[in-house]
Amino acid sequence: MLKPKSNLIQELKSRNYIHQCTNIEELDKLAAKKKLVAYIGFDCTAESLHVGSLIQLMLIRILQKTGHQVVVLLGGGTSKIGDPSGKDKSRQLLNDKESKKNSQNIRKNIEKFTVKNSDVKKIKFLDNSIWLDNINYINFLRTYGKNVSVNKMLSMDSVSERLKREQPLSFLEFNYMIIQAYDF
Repeated sequence: MLKPKSNLIQELKSRNYIHQCTNIEELDKLAAKKKLVAYIGFDCTAESLHVGSLIQLMLIRILQKTGHQVVVLLGGGTSKIGDPSGKDKSRQLLNDKESKKNSQNIRKNIEKFTVKNSDVKKIKFLDNSIWLDNINYINFLRTYGKNVSVNKMLSMDSVSERLKREQPLSFLEFNYMIIQAYDF
């Protein structure tokens, strides 16, 4: 790629944030022409963010500073299941109160890192518990379940690695990726 046209890609490249990207030239053209909306999600299974979230927080600031809209999805609903990726056993299930408290704390963590300049677009925060907590299971399965391949789900690392290690995987955890995909 030649010199990027957009401030966003220039900034990301200067910080070595881009390693692999599909259609970087198209993204650059788009970011140069109009303001983008970027989405990022945070798991709320812990009381606060950890150092592993620093890159995402820095990316949020870059997106803001270059004039783009950021949508932060707090996983208040999905955290009640817990992401099985990289785990050998089930996470301890959170109750509604714990999940809500974690979501509030993580939102505060994120707000500390964001740009508060009046010229910069505010971050839009969403919590997926708003729509996930009230799903009708039968309707959900009839509407979305028919489009989900169990074969594909079994091939995903979060599932296949756990099964290869002969570690138990609950039906609840197996469904995490479907519930997570519902956010989109």
